[in-house]
Amino acid sequence: MEELGLDEGENPLPKNKRPNCGAKTRTGGHCQMKVVPGKRRCRLHGGLSTGPKRKHIGKHDN
Repeated sequence: MEELGLDEGENPLPKNKRPNCGAKTRTGGHCQMKVVPGKRRCRLHGGLSTGPKRKHIGKHDN
């Protein structure tokens, strides 16, 4: 669970104990930001993504 930024009881680790994001940057290096608790990436690389906020409304749906 440590790779997700959580301890054994699934509580968020302190920020200084969380692993780095590790996403590839534009320069080819690895992101140095800390992961969002419960995710594998930082907030900039999709850790805070929640998906669509509402249902898709089609062109012909009224």
